Amino acid sequence: MKTLLALPEKSVLLVEDSTLTRFSSRRTLEEKGYLVDEAASGQEALVKARGKGEPYDLVILDIHLPGMDGLGVLEKLKRLPEYRYVPVMVVTVESNAAVVKKAIDLGAVEYLCKPYSVEELVRRVEKLIGPGARGEVAPAELLHKVLRNEINRANRGGLKVALVLARYERLGKGKIGECARQARRRLREIDTVIELSKSTLALILPHTGKEGAQVVTTKLESFLPGTWSYGIAVYPDNGKDGEELFAYAEVALKESWEKKEPGAPAQQQTSDT
Repeated sequence: MKTLLALPEKSVLLVEDSTLTRFSSRRTLEEKGYLVDEAASGQEALVKARGKGEPYDLVILDIHLPGMDGLGVLEKLKRLPEYRYVPVMVVTVESNAAVVKKAIDLGAVEYLCKPYSVEELVRRVEKLIGPGARGEVAPAELLHKVLRNEINRANRGGLKVALVLARYERLGKGKIGECARQARRRLREIDTVIELSKSTLALILPHTGKEGAQVVTTKLESFLPGTWSYGIAVYPDNGKDGEELFAYAEVALKESWEKKEPGAPAQQQTSDT
């Protein structure tokens, strides 16, 4: 019997003075399982951010706001210690390079130009903080679904796809979610990060061979806490489908773990399924 894990609820602060845009964006994100709070001004946004017990997982911030503009809000928000690493996506009606650069210099990690489609909004949000909570999901099933889609694309174009399993045995309770958020912020937009278990991340890297995957693991080591073990499998070199790739990556992960921890007992099954 497969173990189903409830995806963690992820909260979004939507700062937008347009009532219509706020309504449509909130409805779209809530339908995808995100918890959404609204603010119609910069001052209201800062009050809500300061007053929330746990910081929001994401702030979507319109640049053009009445009173204090979005850049001013962003600057003050990033001065709050609890929001230092919270991703902020700014929204603007113009693709003014100077404005976008200023926002990035102040700590924004993504931007959207109006008008934008709801599909594009969801895609950017999922890239930054992962999917919303929509009931119970089997992480292994989600992994194999994404792998199947990427392998189909790679097969059509004669390309490669890498699967990386990353495991840290002594990760503190609830820390895997923060590690996943950091990885999503630092990897490419086309990459997928899945919280496979309490101590394991799965990374799906399109257009990537073994050397590229090793570069990614080195990058992960530079910002993730502690010492991790990795298992890498590449399509089509190490398997013709997602099941074969996963099995190959599991064996490689086990070998990596045993090299770092000689004599250590066998690991719990990677996917906890």
